[in-house]
Amino acid sequence: MNEKTTTFEKTRPDRVRKQYKKQEEFTLYGWNSCMSAFKARPESLLRLFFSRARAAELKEVKAFCGEKKIPYRQLDQESLNKVAAGVHHEGVVMVVRPLLPESAHRLIRGTMPDKGLVVALDGIDNPHNQGAILRTCAFFGVQGLMVPGNGKASVIPSSAARMAEGGLEEVPVYTSSDLPSALRDCREQGWFVVGADPNAKETLFDVKIKFPAVVVMGNEQEGLSSRVKQKCDKVVRVPGTGSLQSLNVSVAAGIILAEVDRRRTTPLSRGGK
Repeated sequence: MNEKTTTFEKTRPDRVRKQYKKQEEFTLYGWNSCMSAFKARPESLLRLFFSRARAAELKEVKAFCGEKKIPYRQLDQESLNKVAAGVHHEGVVMVVRPLLPESAHRLIRGTMPDKGLVVALDGIDNPHNQGAILRTCAFFGVQGLMVPGNGKASVIPSSAARMAEGGLEEVPVYTSSDLPSALRDCREQGWFVVGADPNAKETLFDVKIKFPAVVVMGNEQEGLSSRVKQKCDKVVRVPGTGSLQSLNVSVAAGIILAEVDRRRTTPLSRGGK
C-alpha cells in the first residue's frame, strides 16, 4: 500500500464522522427560532450557548440542561458569532437534532383537509426568502411546504430557520426530487395547483381557486420552470399599479397566501365563488 493510499485511509473516517455529525446536528440561532424549538421538542437540544444579557431569560432552559446533563455556556459576542456563523443570533444559539423532512409522497398520499393549503418552492434557494415564506406559511396555517431535496438531511439552512421566527416548528417540510411529478400527483388527488409567475396573463384576483390547493412560488428572475407550469391548473401574477412591476418572492407569497386564505375561510367572497 503506497503512502497516498495510507493517507486517504486515515482521513476517510474523519470525513465520514464530519458528514454524520452534519446530518445529526443542526445549529439554530435567533431568540424566536430557538425558543420555539425548545418548547416544541426540548429533547432535541444538544448544546446551548448564550450571551450574558440573555442569561436570566434562559433560566428555564439552563435548568433543563442541568437536569439532563446537556452542555451550556455563556459566551462573549465574538464567540457567539463564531458558533452561529453569523451576527444575527440575538444572543442565543442552540445545537439541536435536525427536523428531517419527509417525502412529498407522504403528504400527497395522506389526509388533507377539504380547505387544505400547501406551498411549493420552485427554484427558490435564497435562505432569507425561504425563511420568510416559511414564516408566512405558519401565519396562515399552511399544511405543508414542499421543497427540492431527497429527504435524507435538513433542507432548510440555519439562516432560513432564523428568518422563519419559529415557523420551522409549525409547518412540516416535505421534499421532492421532481416537483413536476409531485404536482401531477397532487392533481390526481384532486388538489388545485396554482402557480405564481410575474409574467402570467391572469391575475390572482381574477381566477377561481378550488380547494385543497397548492400554491407554487417560482424563482424571482426566471419565474416558474416550464415543466412546473405545465402541471398547474392556473398560473397567476400579483397585479401592481406602480412603474416597478416586480416583487420580492417572499412578499408576493405573503400577498397570495393572504388572498387564498381569505377565500378558503370566506368561500362566497369576491373571487372565491
